[in-house]
Amino acid sequence: MPVTVMALVSINEDAVEDLGIYMRATQPLLKSVGAVIRQRFAINDVVVGKQDAKSVLVVDYPDRAAVDAVFQSPEYQAVRENRDRAFPFYQISIIESADVPEAAGANSVAAGEDTA
Repeated sequence: MPVTVMALVSINEDAVEDLGIYMRATQPLLKSVGAVIRQRFAINDVVVGKQDAKSVLVVDYPDRAAVDAVFQSPEYQAVRENRDRAFPFYQISIIESADVPEAAGANSVAAGEDTA
C-alpha cells in the first residue's frame, strides 16, 4: 500500500557541505525504492505557534517497507551526522488522509456561510 511521508525541515545555510553530502547520499536511496518527491512548500508565515521548520516536502513511497529501507539503510546511517548539522530542524512523519468529523456548523463557518 502506498505511503506518504511529510518532511518538516529547516536548512542550516552555514552547513552547505553537509547538506551536499546528505543530498548525494539520499537522492539515490529515494530513487532505488521508487520514492518520489511530490510537492515542496516554503513556510512563509506562522499564524499560531513557533516556526521551527522552514520547508515542507511531501514524498510518496510505494509502501512502508520502502520508507524503512531508506531510513534504516547503512548509506543513510552513514550521513546522520551530516544531516544533523545541515538541518537544525528535521522531522519525518508518515501521514494519511483522514476524515474530519463535522462539528455543528464548523464547515459552514469556515466557508464563510451565515449560520444564524
